[in-house]
Amino acid sequence: MTPSAFPRPLLPPRLLGIALVVLLLAGAIPGFGSAKDKDKITPKEEARRLIHEGLNFLILEQNKKAEESFLKAMSIDPYSEEAHNFLGLLYLQEGLTQKAEEMLKRAVAIDPMYSEALRNLGKLYLQLERFPEAASYLRRTLAIDRRQPYTWYLLGMASYFTNRIDEAIKAYEEAFALDPNLPAEAHYNLGVAYHETSRFFEAINKYETVLKMEPDHINAMNNLGLVYSVLGEKDRAIELFNRVLALDPKNVKARINLGNVFLGTKELVEAEKIYRSAISLDESDISPRLNLGVVFFEMGDLEKARKEWEALLERDPGNLRVLSVMGSAFLEKKLFDDAIRVFKKMVELMPDNGAIANTLGYLLADQNRELPLAKQLIEKALELDKPNRATYLDSLAWVHYRKGQYEQALKVQERAMKIFRLTHEPISSEVHLHLGRIYEKLNRKEDAIKAYEEAIRSNTDPEFVALASESLNLLRGATRK
Repeated sequence: MTPSAFPRPLLPPRLLGIALVVLLLAGAIPGFGSAKDKDKITPKEEARRLIHEGLNFLILEQNKKAEESFLKAMSIDPYSEEAHNFLGLLYLQEGLTQKAEEMLKRAVAIDPMYSEALRNLGKLYLQLERFPEAASYLRRTLAIDRRQPYTWYLLGMASYFTNRIDEAIKAYEEAFALDPNLPAEAHYNLGVAYHETSRFFEAINKYETVLKMEPDHINAMNNLGLVYSVLGEKDRAIELFNRVLALDPKNVKARINLGNVFLGTKELVEAEKIYRSAISLDESDISPRLNLGVVFFEMGDLEKARKEWEALLERDPGNLRVLSVMGSAFLEKKLFDDAIRVFKKMVELMPDNGAIANTLGYLLADQNRELPLAKQLIEKALELDKPNRATYLDSLAWVHYRKGQYEQALKVQERAMKIFRLTHEPISSEVHLHLGRIYEKLNRKEDAIKAYEEAIRSNTDPEFVALASESLNLLRGATRK
């Protein structure tokens, strides 16, 4: 219920100075001799001389002269992939992305195996946030030559932003295997990828490496605090968030995360103070106001919590984060009418989300309301989300139970139990309780007793354990009589 503020990986800078120097050091273009020799050179050699001249102008940051040299080279040798590539690189450096794309694509059309142009296209598409295209060109570059740490690093970013985080990690790790001396941002981006895949100790190592290289790296400091917070190292997390705020007092992310630590330790007054300070700095960020509502909820003041959440929904009626927090709060307080209203809105906004459909369907069944709709929602959830079908079958069995269709309820519930056992998923007290209730209705008292005993043994929820204990005592008393 407490969203964290998590800085994402950093895209490569627009200026390509480092990459350009690397290209120049590669020394693919030779120098030229005397004026007498120059008279004898071929048009192709003259084009290469002009390219070399243009690169020298680029080093001196005389971009206009560099452009003129590359254009002259292209006019002399229209099939010079190098002239097209370096002109594209110049345009990329100047932020002229459309012209850069045109030149770089021409270079690749002339020589599809020209790895420098392929890599530059990959970097261009990264900057344009066209991540699948970036990944494609970077992979083509590496297929030609795998010994390019910077290209592996760029591929890591492209993979990350296409939600292929495991592939991103492999690419980053390959980059470091080839060059352990990559800059701090490479360590930071790998740390983020480890962090998001719950490889927390590896993330700590990377964030701490960044802070050794750049002690005031605020994003690494903030993310390191988040990791320590997840690991239960609250004091260390608080220290890191306070270090961020000492460097940047207006850092809203660090304030939200600091507030979340206090909320997690039930230091509610301190959490309220931090969230209010974050709201004063940035009214547009919903997280501090959303979490302020959670603080009031934890204080037992549901009306104040509701007021904060409804204020957010006035600005954005379809905000799923807010609706999800509200729905969970209403369920916890057993305000079922409010919970049903909220989950109906969520189903409307996310009709293809199986978990939300099942939650509403089960909630309706549990309240013995709108049972046809409940059945329809749960059956849809079963179609949408097959990995969780055992849980959803339990919900469907409960709909049949509410309808008085006890034989059908048992048939569905037994399917659910079979899948739970096949997949080795733990079976909750609630599921065992449902089975016991169905057996009772079918007058199978011994089976009901066993189901209630399993509910108690499972011990996943005190409320359902108490209900199972009560039913068990009643059944045993009736059996003894």
